[in-house]
Amino acid sequence: MRAVVSSKVIQSRTDTASGPDAFRNRMEQQCHQIKQYRQSMLRESGRLLSPDEAALEWIERYAATFDCGNSGD
Repeated sequence: MRAVVSSKVIQSRTDTASGPDAFRNRMEQQCHQIKQYRQSMLRESGRLLSPDEAALEWIERYAATFDCGNSGD
C-alpha cells in the first residue's frame, strides 16, 4: 500500500539563508514532513509508526528528492 503525502511549505525568513542557517531550515522542514508522513500513515493505512520508524521510512522514500522550496513529497 502506498500513501500519498501532501503538504504545504510555509515560507520563512531563513528560506534565503546560506550555510548553517540553510542547513537548519532544511532539517526543520524535513522534520515537519516526517511528522506529516507519520500522521498520514496512521490516517490512511492504520499504521502507527514511532517517530524513528516514520523518519527512516520518509528518508528512504523522499529525502533524495526533497526540496525546501517544494512540497517535499
